[in-house]
Amino acid sequence: MVWPARKSVIDAPPTPSLPSLILTTPRLWVRPPVAADAPAWVNIRRANRAALEPVEPTWPDDCLSEEFFHRRLKRQARDWHEQAAYSFILRRRADEALIGGINLNHVAWGAARQASVGYWLDHAQQGQGYMREALTAVIEYAFEGLGLHRIQGACLPDNHKSIALLRALGFEEEGFARSYYRINGAWEDHVLFGLIRKTASGPTPEQPAR
Repeated sequence: MVWPARKSVIDAPPTPSLPSLILTTPRLWVRPPVAADAPAWVNIRRANRAALEPVEPTWPDDCLSEEFFHRRLKRQARDWHEQAAYSFILRRRADEALIGGINLNHVAWGAARQASVGYWLDHAQQGQGYMREALTAVIEYAFEGLGLHRIQGACLPDNHKSIALLRALGFEEEGFARSYYRINGAWEDHVLFGLIRKTASGPTPEQPAR
């Protein structure tokens, strides 16, 4: 798989846009979101509200509107442009249904070269291996395409499915953080995981200009 090289911030156009990038897996297209994803994103998030709200930061009042999606898309484009975060949506190849999302957040360059991973999946699609398939592609892109050295994950202690998924992908449990993230209006403890890039198939991309 070949990915476009990361561009220096000073070389990027004045109005940032998300790249035309698609990570292809046997059953999925994993790619940055686009404006046309708004209706499907709003519908799937609405259908999963009861399952997602307890494990995510507090949802804004207008979070299930297309206006919110477009504001979010602008922020994601800026984050990608500044190499601060990378956002993806999951589309099933069989019917092009939008079924989830993955984010690489809090990207640190310099001596750290690391990011935190977050993800969500349509409740009706869980248990079929879709998120494992998608995360495998995103992790490969993070290590081989972006040149990151480490990916971190954090789960609520009772989120056994997410913990099992990270372990299946090779993440190792590294600790327990009290009051780590503000989830649904309350500071919650998290179990911490880490995955380190063990090998490199080619030269590490240059560090972005800052």
